[in-house]
Amino acid sequence: MAFTGAAARRAGAEGRTVVVIDVVRATTCMVEALANGASSIVPCATSREAAALAEAAGPGEALLCGERGGLRIDGFDLGNSPGEFTAQAVAEKHLFMKTTNGTEAFLAVTDAELVLAAAFLNLGAVADRIAAGGNGVMIVCAGKEGAFALDDAVCAGHLVRSLEARLARVSRPLALDDGGEAVRDLAGVRSVSAEMLASTAAGQALARVGLAEDLAVCADADRHALAPEMRAGAIVAGAG
Repeated sequence: MAFTGAAARRAGAEGRTVVVIDVVRATTCMVEALANGASSIVPCATSREAAALAEAAGPGEALLCGERGGLRIDGFDLGNSPGEFTAQAVAEKHLFMKTTNGTEAFLAVTDAELVLAAAFLNLGAVADRIAAGGNGVMIVCAGKEGAFALDDAVCAGHLVRSLEARLARVSRPLALDDGGEAVRDLAGVRSVSAEMLASTAAGQALARVGLAEDLAVCADADRHALAPEMRAGAIVAGAG
């Protein structure tokens, strides 16, 4: 387990399967966008880099999306609310994304063997994908501004529980580090709901900028049977 992107970078991802979680809201938006036909999502280090890559992609091919302080970055096409990523908006588009926490977490693990994007929206699909594999897995919570984020940790715990259930069916044990044990136990007392997310620091920050309605989508468990993966720096639909 790593509870921030910086912690993941320190731990090292080479040769591992990594699952990145940023429930409120980057990975939720990624799953929603890819389910609605987006061609790819490129996590960017800065808004300037995102703009340059989008320009290079050609007119009509790219969308700029992301947030600063929870709100859409000036000049960007989309913000970081899952409701914006409709089929009409994103189908067959390449998205270039910059967010405060989520994109940083993906950039911290580019040397992993496999990187998957997870949120409550696709926990079952991600658990299925991990259970089918054999190498070590690191779950990376994006965190909030370099610190622990409760929403991501609860999601990680529900993912661990889902994975345990799948492996138990085939008598495969799941070895957890202390962080994995902690999030599994946390998920036992925190159910998946918009109300739970609203009680977290991330949910409260979203409410302060008038976007609390996003939390209902963020809490919509297994809305999509999709396990997005990062290939050559771009996140694509992957396997369901």
